[in-house]
Amino acid sequence: MYKILIQLILFSLIAAQTPDALLQNGQEMLDKGDLAGAQAALEEALQADPTFAPAMIVLSKVHLRNGNMQKTQEYIRNAIDTDPENKEYRDEFERLNEINTLMADGQRNMQTGDLPAAYESYRVVLEKFPFFAEAAYSMGLVRFREQEFDAAVENFKLALKLNQYHENARTAIANVAKNKFNEGNNSYKRRDLEGALDAYQEVLQIDDTFYQAHYQIGVIMAKMGDRTAAIEHYRNALDLAPTFYKGYYAMALSQKADGDIEGALLSLESAVEIHPGYDKAYVAIGDIYIEEKKFDKAVNILNTAIQVNPQYAKGYLSLGIVYSEQEQFDLALPNLVMATSLDSKNYMGWYRLAVAYNALGDCENAKQAARECTDKKSGFGGGWLELGVAEWCNGKGNKRAAENALEKARNDRSWRKSAEYELNKIRNPEKYQK
Repeated sequence: MYKILIQLILFSLIAAQTPDALLQNGQEMLDKGDLAGAQAALEEALQADPTFAPAMIVLSKVHLRNGNMQKTQEYIRNAIDTDPENKEYRDEFERLNEINTLMADGQRNMQTGDLPAAYESYRVVLEKFPFFAEAAYSMGLVRFREQEFDAAVENFKLALKLNQYHENARTAIANVAKNKFNEGNNSYKRRDLEGALDAYQEVLQIDDTFYQAHYQIGVIMAKMGDRTAAIEHYRNALDLAPTFYKGYYAMALSQKADGDIEGALLSLESAVEIHPGYDKAYVAIGDIYIEEKKFDKAVNILNTAIQVNPQYAKGYLSLGIVYSEQEQFDLALPNLVMATSLDSKNYMGWYRLAVAYNALGDCENAKQAARECTDKKSGFGGGWLELGVAEWCNGKGNKRAAENALEKARNDRSWRKSAEYELNKIRNPEKYQK
């Protein structure tokens, strides 16, 4: 719509001009590389005077730069028919024939697989006709076939410099960038972070607008612990693609890890504003509110998460946690049951469920949940701790089984003090009698 409006304005400005003035304008625009403007002015000149051969010749040069050989020939022939005695026009026609011959030779050699010969044909064209973008583009295609990708991109960029509207060259650059980006993805999947990083950086050398490469570099930087660099690359990605909501989410995680809670919340709010159904972002906001003890806000945002995606286990788990933090275990329980039913592999869900059952005095279900936790992650002391508490069941259960579980909890440094406290309660109950 914007381009159409510009063209209408352009047409209105040139409509009242003479063919000679329009020819001069068209030539000036061509010299500046404004092929669309030049074409508009010259076509207007021919509408005013269909026999105006000089406009035909310059218009043929416009089409030549656009790579439209059929239109180029058409306008040169029309100029010769209009002014048969003009030697300049006939010389222009001979030049065109030379380009056609060399380009046809290059295309034929490409088809037969003689890539060096094809490249040479295109190189000669560009040497003799330095303005001819199609030759530069074709040289790029040869280099692409030879898997000389840096040289291919150099030629494609030259084609765009000669003709900013050369969409095939633009697409070719994007394809080279995508190929390199896929190399980076494959390295990343193999956990070769350095190899992936090199590939993504090469992508940006090819096409600095490739926002996904910035994003992936951010992901790798975050994994490597360089959160400042990660955030910088996420911002670069978002500058190029402002609606890329996953970029806001990833940036929020790095901001949070860096202690910038306010920035993380702003990023997450941007993510859900762009994508109101983004369940992960709602839960991330809820988890921040839990850490800040803003439980009412956490409950509200987490309820939104499970409304937009009733199958999202993490939403129910976080709801269970926020109620547990307030010791409202009766409200925590159904959410934790739902979380473990939707994601039975998450040991933390089972641990939280065991905590809730123990708090409510349901020792049998607590034992079952705790065993699920230790089965999923045997080195996690929290699961063994809750199993020990459930086995002991406030003195109504199995002392030996409780001690065995709590001894295993002691093997995890993070849970050692808690395990020793529970062991002491079992072995010296008189200390804890009220």
